[in-house]
This record gives sequence, structure tokens and C-alpha cells, in this order.
Amino acid sequence: MSIVQASEVAEGVYLKGTVGSGKTTSASEHLQRLLDRGVPAQEILVFLPQRALAEPYREVASEHVGGRVDILTISGLARRMIQRFWPLVAEDAGFDDSRPPTFLTLETAQYFMSRVTDPLREEGAFAGLSIAESRLYSQLIDNINKAALVGFPPSEISERLKGAWIGSDERESVFDDAQRAADRYLEMCRENNLLGFGLQLQVFRKHLWPNDTCRNYLRRNYRHLIADNVEECVPTTHDMLLEWIPDMDSALVIYDEGGGYRKFLGADPRSAKRLKDCCEHHIRVEAGDMEEEEGSATNGQARISSLGDQLSRALQPHRGNLGSPEEIRELRTQIGVIHEETYPEMLEAVGRRVRSLIESGTEPEDIVVLAPFLSDTLRRELSNLLTRLEVPFSLRRPSRPLSKEPAVKALLALSAVAHPTWRVQLGTQDLAQAFSFSIEDLDPIRAHLLARAVYETDEEGCPRLRPFSAVASETQERVTYRLGEQYDEIQRWTEGYVGEDDQPLDHFLNRLFGEVLSQEGFGFHDDFDAAARADRLVESARKFRQVIEKADLEGQGPTGRLYLRTVRKGVAAAQYVQDWSEGTDEGVLLTPAHTFLVQNRRAVHQFWLDVGSTGWHSRIKQPLTHPHVLSRSWKEGKEWTDADETGAGLDMLSRITDGLTRRCSGQVHLAISGRGRNGQREQGYLLKAFQQLFGRARQ
Repeated sequence: MSIVQASEVAEGVYLKGTVGSGKTTSASEHLQRLLDRGVPAQEILVFLPQRALAEPYREVASEHVGGRVDILTISGLARRMIQRFWPLVAEDAGFDDSRPPTFLTLETAQYFMSRVTDPLREEGAFAGLSIAESRLYSQLIDNINKAALVGFPPSEISERLKGAWIGSDERESVFDDAQRAADRYLEMCRENNLLGFGLQLQVFRKHLWPNDTCRNYLRRNYRHLIADNVEECVPTTHDMLLEWIPDMDSALVIYDEGGGYRKFLGADPRSAKRLKDCCEHHIRVEAGDMEEEEGSATNGQARISSLGDQLSRALQPHRGNLGSPEEIRELRTQIGVIHEETYPEMLEAVGRRVRSLIESGTEPEDIVVLAPFLSDTLRRELSNLLTRLEVPFSLRRPSRPLSKEPAVKALLALSAVAHPTWRVQLGTQDLAQAFSFSIEDLDPIRAHLLARAVYETDEEGCPRLRPFSAVASETQERVTYRLGEQYDEIQRWTEGYVGEDDQPLDHFLNRLFGEVLSQEGFGFHDDFDAAARADRLVESARKFRQVIEKADLEGQGPTGRLYLRTVRKGVAAAQYVQDWSEGTDEGVLLTPAHTFLVQNRRAVHQFWLDVGSTGWHSRIKQPLTHPHVLSRSWKEGKEWTDADETGAGLDMLSRITDGLTRRCSGQVHLAISGRGRNGQREQGYLLKAFQQLFGRARQ
């Protein structure tokens, strides 16, 4: 029997509980019952904080014949309503109602932000602030998004940030610069009908949602609601649901206790609890309440979950006293400890332990290696280690910029060579990396020799590649003639392309991949991961081109050149569904802890890397924005102190550790190095919490 009865849902149910208690399973069954009962699929709305959580509902909906169940996020709903009712609200929202809107991706939003920010920087704005261009643009956009998500005017960004700042006066002028950038960006967007995420949500909530035509359309079309993981939604979404749920024929609202992992993106668990007031039935479930159901907890999971509770108490004493020494000793059996003096030795020991588990019968897919951050260096070290140990693995880091991917770097470098008039600056190292990846068996040393020998620019700075025959014989012999032939194919193809009429960059990339790099003897041949990256780059370039061409701003130049320069700045890539999709990973999973939680994944064995690191609880430095200050729960004008920073870090660390342990059914393996990556001894809060627990167990 499901937790939720059909008759109860007809009146509205607020279902809350812990991870693994069967909430989503019950919601999926409810969706199936609605369809079996004859409810038209198009009258059902499944509402989620992110698309990555849609798979259980898609499985149910895919088996239904006749109509489509809409599975939407707030962004998807806002965009759909804007497209349908644009003429009704465009003028009131400050846009041109005679032209359709152009929706921005993350890449295009950052490009347009650069158009207003770069001139400000030339005037002296953001002086004294050392920050990469891509991070500057993303934080400025994040401020605008936060205003829409929380529900305050974007004109208040600067005053809210300055009101909480307790540092030097110089930073306050930087906040004013951030406000000017936001104002100019929004002005440009309205003048050109450009809608990024923040403006989409603002137009929907401020102009469309109050509009009777739009509201009646939504009431008429959606009669049944399933809202899952509402604790990961933003306050303005909760505002909307509070007004909408009473109009529904049925509503099931699901709250995951201990969630709120997306706080840095505006998630507000406290705000989500308000939805309880508009539901007649309130049900709380815990792991184990549903026997034999998918997602229910095993005994092992229950014990590991208890570890999460004890860690929370060690981190935040106000949550209660630690358990008895006997209880902690029992938990200790669920914890494996790897302790080495140096960071490399720690990683090596983790690799050996992983291999030992697999050799003893554990499936690689049941193992996850977690870090607070998966830097490029750590990513490379783990990849090389597991490859050497012949351990299959997969990587999951959706926020990684496209320009960081070796396959993408190769394609971008060759694109610059094939379009010399764009004058995109290339370094020898850029080209060497492109050759090393693109030509099978070409190692980095010979790739660097080759790049130095063949790369040149003309008087106007246009790049070109010389044929292999023009290279000195000594270099030819070191590179080898066989690899030189492979290089010549790339050189002839790019040189031949230069003489053709320019094509859109996405078309060019498709041709380069299909006609050359995917062929036998080249790096993309039979490399499905590289092919996926190439496909993602093509899609990104196509969306960028479509947006830029619609905007038609003066002084843009070729869209391909704009795209190359934008991506090479390191902008974060727009998130694609396949980046998060379940069931596509093979082998041991390597991923940041936060990504693992947001994807709602599980594993039998979890390895927590570098437990002593402060990265487990320290917030990424964001000098131009602040997820806590720009939230509804923060009192405007209240100063943000070190105590607030520490408290927020401990709260998030408690949520992370609790979430991880509730998603583990076997053992947590702690990897500790006496000295961190920088050679210094680290004593982060997570390590101290475990030391406190282990000390309690020895009593």
C-alpha cells in the first residue's frame, strides 16, 4: 500500500520525510493511478526544482498512450507562458510587443553582460578586484537572478550587499559598479527583447501570473499537481504554489527533510514549509516505512543515517547531545579510515582500496569517490590513478566550463586556425594540446615540437599551419612520418576550408568532426566521451548563433568569432539534461559531493576525500554576490559577520553529511592526509567532528 491514498490526495497532501522513505516512489505511483483512473495526461503537472529529478515521472508518463504529462521547472513554466502570452504583457514589462522575445542561454547571457561590463572596466570600474572575467560576468548575472528568485527589485542589489558588508569602504564602490552593470544589462535586454533566466521569471511572476487570461489558462489546463522536492525551490515559486494549490482538483506536495542543497542558487527550505498550510493532510514518513519499495532503506542505510545525525550533533551542539559510547562504537563499524601523511599517498591508498573492493565482488557502479571540489588537477590525478589500476570510472561535473574539456579545446583551436581573419589569439601550447588530442598516439612532447614547427602568423596576425613537408627533417624524424601524415590531413582540410565561403561555426564543427577527427587514426575515433563533448559544443554554438543573430546588435562581428572568444574566456556552459541524466554512468563515479546530492544519487560505498580540508564547509569566494544576504530570510541592513559565515558553513556541512550518509547503504570511507595538497596540516570542521565521535567511542 502506498503512503499516500488516492482519496487523501484529492484534498491535498503535504508529504515530508527523510531520504529513502519512499516519497518519490509514492508520488510516481500516484501519477500512475491518476492516469489509470482516466485523468487526461495534459491536466497533470509535475513540478520540480530541476530537470535532473524528472526520470521517475518520465518512466511512468512514457508508458501512457494519449496525451502528455507536463514535467516542468519554474523556468520551463515561465518560458512557456511568455511564449504563449507575450503580446499581452510585453509593453507593460518594458519590452517591444511588436517583436518576439529572444531567450538567452547561460553562454549568451554572459556574452551580453560582457558587452556592458567591459566598457565599465575600461572606465575604472571594479578596480582592485582580482577576478576572472567569466566569474565577474556570472556573479553579476547571479545578482539579477537572485532578485527574481527571492522577489526584490534588481535596483536594490547594491544597497543589500553594502548593508551587510563590514569590510573596507573600497568594496562598497565595487558593489555600486555591480549595480551599474546590472542596470545597463537589464536596459539592453529590454531594448532588444532579450530574456535571461532572471527576466523570464520576473516577467512571469510580475506580469503574467497576475493576468486573468494567463491564470485562467493555467487553471483550465492543469487540474492535478505533483510538486516534488519543494525544499529546493525558490521563494517566488512557493508564493505561486500557495495561490495555485487551492484551485487544483488534487495536489501532492513533497518536502525532503534535511534538503536545501541548492541554497546557493536560491533554494529556501524554510519558505517551502509554508506550503503545508494549503494542504488538508499532513504526513511524515521515515526510512523503512515502506517495505520492499524501491528507495526504501536497508538496515545498513539506517545505521549510516544515524551516523549523519551524530555528525550533525558534533558540528552543531544545539541539535542535541552525542549518542552513548556504545552507539558510537556500533557506528564506527560503518566507517573505514584511510590515513596517509601526504596528499598523493592518500589518493594512492584510496585507489588501492577501491580496487580491493571491486576484486572482492563489489560492482564499480556501487562506489563513488567524493570531494568538496573536483578541480582540474584532482580530476586528472584520479583519472590517471584509476586508469593505471585498471579501475573503470566515470566523471560527473556539470558546472565544468566547456573550454576546460580537452576535446573542446582541440576543436576550438582548430576552429581558430581555419578562420584566420577572426584573429583569435592562439598559443603554441593551445595548438600542441589540440594536436595531442586529435592525432592518435601523438604524445604531448612531440605535439609541442610539431606545434612550434608548423604554427605561424602573417603580418596581420592571421594564424596558419605549414605542411609537414616544410618542417625541418630533424623535427620530422622525431615526430615520425606516420604521425606527420595524420597531421597533414588536418592541415590540408583546414587550409582547404579557409578558401570556402564562411559557414556558421556549428556547421563547421560538425564537418570537422565528421570528415576528419572521427576517422580512424584520429583522437575522436571510437571515443564516445569525446564525441559527446563535441556534440555538446555544436549544440552550444548553434544556440549562441541563433540568439546573437536574433538580437542583431551593432558592432557584433561574425558570431563564430564572438562564440570562440566567449567560450575561451571560460564561461560556464549552459546545463544540458544529458549532463545530469541517470543511468548513463559506468564504473566508479568521481564527482563533487554537492553534485552527488543534487542528483539524488545513492552508493553502497562512499569515499570522502581529504576530510581535513576546509573546502568541505567553506563557501566559494564570491566578492560580487552573496547567496545568504540576497535571500528572503536575511534582514535587510543586517551585517554579515564571521560568526554568520561560520554558522552558515556548519549548517551546510551538516546538511551535506546528513544527505550523504542517508544515500549510503554500505560503508563511508574517510580519506585523510596529514598534510593537505598545499603541504600544510589542515583541521577542518569535518575532521574535528569525526575526531569528537571517535573520542566518544573510546570512552
